[in-house]
Amino acid sequence: MYGYIVPQRSVLGASDHVLYRAFYCGLCCQLGKLYGQLPRFTTNYDFAFLSVLLHDVAQADIVIEERGCVLNAVTKKAILQPNPLLERLAAANIILSYQKADDGVIDRDGLKYKAARRVLKKPFEKAKTQCPEIYDAVAAFCKKQRAVEESGVASVDRAADPFASLLRDLPELILGGKTDDNLKGLCYNVGKFVYLADALDDITEDFKRKRYNPFLAAYGGFEDRKSFIAAHRDDLDFCFKSCYMRAMQCLGDMRLTQSYGLIKNVVCDGMPSKTQELLDSVTKLRSPRI
Repeated sequence: MYGYIVPQRSVLGASDHVLYRAFYCGLCCQLGKLYGQLPRFTTNYDFAFLSVLLHDVAQADIVIEERGCVLNAVTKKAILQPNPLLERLAAANIILSYQKADDGVIDRDGLKYKAARRVLKKPFEKAKTQCPEIYDAVAAFCKKQRAVEESGVASVDRAADPFASLLRDLPELILGGKTDDNLKGLCYNVGKFVYLADALDDITEDFKRKRYNPFLAAYGGFEDRKSFIAAHRDDLDFCFKSCYMRAMQCLGDMRLTQSYGLIKNVVCDGMPSKTQELLDSVTKLRSPRI
């Protein structure tokens, strides 16, 4: 996961901000407890959102306590306490993070991916043993994604489908039970948004390294990020807007109670805001801080 699915701070209530941070810190602490301190660097905002969403869908008991952590033992924070659902979310996070590092090594993206893969090797094997069905789904996704990209497909929708489909299926695998079409539709479009956001954010680097990028394959004619976005802004805006409008529609048909305000903020405010940020930026976005 990449960090494009985040709340919009300017319209996020104080209580929802605390709640979001509690889920983020809870995932981080759960990773540390189950897999060691170094794998905590894989904690990301996209999975924090998935945690908020699935805890609400499952009506799971949410216990939040204020305490310090290894990264800041002095200042106490509100932290979601361990539970079985959080354990499975942490396992899925490790499996996806390892596969992303492995892809980075295959694509020769730098030493950081080799280092990350080495650190995550044992945690990955543990998570794979604990949640084999999640590993199987991620492995199948990686195979499909690589086949699509190696074929140089010139369709943005087809390129995004493997990752979007993985995000569609993950909730059922994590929750261990059937999910409805609204949750599937929401997660599919969130996954599609993440894939396309990452592709647009990496477009300059992909062009320089001659790597596959769905936007380059679909539109071509790249000189620099600014001029490319200017030339194709309407099409790019449509790609992202179709994702978050469909996600909003699915969310509107769901019955959520525990964290609805926070989830609505992320989908209805955060995704459109991130779209504008991507389309307006002339350089790769900085990592968000919530």
